[in-house]
Amino acid sequence: MSLKTERTSKFPFPKRDAAQRERNFEEVQLPYTTEEAMAEASRCVTCGNPLCIDVCPLQTDIRGMCEAVARGDFAAAYHRIRETNALLGTTARCCPQLDSLCEAACVIGSQGQPVASGMIQRFIADWERTVSRQPDPLMMKSTGKKVAVVGGGPAGLAAAELLRRYGHEVTIYDELKVLGGTAWYGIPDYHLPKDVLQYEASRIVDMGVNVNTGVKVGNDVTFDGLRSDYDAIIIATGAKDVSKFDTPGSDLKGVIDGYKFLEDVFVNGVDSYLSHPTYELGKKVLIIGGGDSALDCARTALRLTGGDVTIVYRRTEVEMPVDEILIEEGKEEGLRLKFLMAPKEYVGTNDHVTKTIMTVMKLGEVDSSGRRIPVPTGETVGMECDSVIIAIGRGPNSYLQKLAGLKLGWKNSIAIDNHSMSSLPGVFAAGDVVTGESLVVKAMSSGRDAAQHAHEYLMMLDTEHRSLYDYYFTRRTSGRYYREMLDGKEERYPPP
Repeated sequence: MSLKTERTSKFPFPKRDAAQRERNFEEVQLPYTTEEAMAEASRCVTCGNPLCIDVCPLQTDIRGMCEAVARGDFAAAYHRIRETNALLGTTARCCPQLDSLCEAACVIGSQGQPVASGMIQRFIADWERTVSRQPDPLMMKSTGKKVAVVGGGPAGLAAAELLRRYGHEVTIYDELKVLGGTAWYGIPDYHLPKDVLQYEASRIVDMGVNVNTGVKVGNDVTFDGLRSDYDAIIIATGAKDVSKFDTPGSDLKGVIDGYKFLEDVFVNGVDSYLSHPTYELGKKVLIIGGGDSALDCARTALRLTGGDVTIVYRRTEVEMPVDEILIEEGKEEGLRLKFLMAPKEYVGTNDHVTKTIMTVMKLGEVDSSGRRIPVPTGETVGMECDSVIIAIGRGPNSYLQKLAGLKLGWKNSIAIDNHSMSSLPGVFAAGDVVTGESLVVKAMSSGRDAAQHAHEYLMMLDTEHRSLYDYYFTRRTSGRYYREMLDGKEERYPPP
């Protein structure tokens, strides 16, 4: 599929035909060819004040990447991204670039389609993974300090990578058998092929990061033991506590927790699940919710059943907190959507759900999120179903902070100060365990912030060091540094 053809579409990337996606988990988006990537990168006007970098939580050097790709220097492009983003192939696929990030800020977008920076970044990540493995970023000499990172998801991986580059000995503890956290088991393979995530996590490990998987802190090892064995701890255990199901009939068989559903399907690899499926979804499946996880549950159910899968959301499509690309892809695959309805009761026969009674809603006043509040009308409708998958949100994983007696914040999150430190000295926190569910790239940014503060704590550095850190980082994105790159005078600095 040519790039020219794709320019008539709202979204600037080629995709597999919907009929081919019906019952398999292969990646939906197709990569650019070398020619397409270079042509797309050449559309970048290399702004003097690149807003695309400003809005990226990781401050990815998109401008430098595009300049290098346009002239065919893929190695330079890789290193410009890799400086601040250790999961570049993962984030290229998972970020909603067109929604609120780099592509939404691209000035070219005001005249048509923005530069497809996500697809260019994916091209570079795939090139490095499959064609020309590149060296790791520079690391500083050993400090003799030891840091434990609890949680091997995006936030924990980003924290571990930066701490290792600073010369600290880092050990990741994760209760799963593989690294990746929610990105591993919560993002379907058709969106994020697991070999991409696995490769990028392995590159971090290869930098000298120690890993203890299949180990739950607080069960297999004690938290107090970690405190005595390590000079600092970063907790990055993610979001895990599912919103309570209080709708009558929620205990019926066939009413399924969406987050557990995704974990069960993907945690050991989708091929393993397909060989030994554990859910009998039937042919009529209802998905309750309107976010990314609800879309993931729905499109996974479509592939598993080939049946009639419907998302039911209490607001309208305009208010759905989800990447538009996921909605479009789901519709192409046959996904149905019903709006302005919320479950009132699940009704069953022989203890198994057969129908959901829905309350019809209308939109009222605008709430604090900027969306109109759904208000019951008093009218109800019944929807026949063989199963119901509920994905209505989850809060921070509260297990460890309650066990350790840490000060709690919003929805039992870990309360932290302006230096990412919890109520216990030397114990930091990052990612969804602090904020609740967020984007992979935002969790990584939080992980890097916590790692930076932990480094300053360990080395007893003051604000003068922070200023030096900011100086190096600013150099990477400033016009001066950019001109130096163009002149072939690229320097290698301490970790950003």
